Amino acid sequence: MKFFASIFLFIIVLAQTFSSFITEADFYLNRDYIAKNLCVNRDKPMMHCNGKCYLAKKLNDEGKSQSPASKTERLDVTPFFVPSSFSLPDFTQLKKSKYFIINEKEVSTFSPFIFHPPTA
Repeated sequence: MKFFASIFLFIIVLAQTFSSFITEADFYLNRDYIAKNLCVNRDKPMMHCNGKCYLAKKLNDEGKSQSPASKTERLDVTPFFVPSSFSLPDFTQLKKSKYFIINEKEVSTFSPFIFHPPTA
């Protein structure tokens, strides 16, 4: 039962993901029927619409149905404390060294013998 439920959910997710592709494939497979019967501009053959207006309308309707219907609200927060003088440090004067230079005269407490491969 879990196998069939997972296959069903997988098919639903794929159908939602590729819904615009399915709409376009349906349009290209039934282009003659759409151009003769469903096209808005079928009375004006000089426009060479050939049902593209119908396809655009379908894709637009599909896009509207997939967009979230909830209204997003913007919340502006004003801080309690605003500093009177605020300045950023000047990072243009900092120089980055390309290479890490080891000063051999400097004494270090790092012992390279701590990290070694395990002995058998």
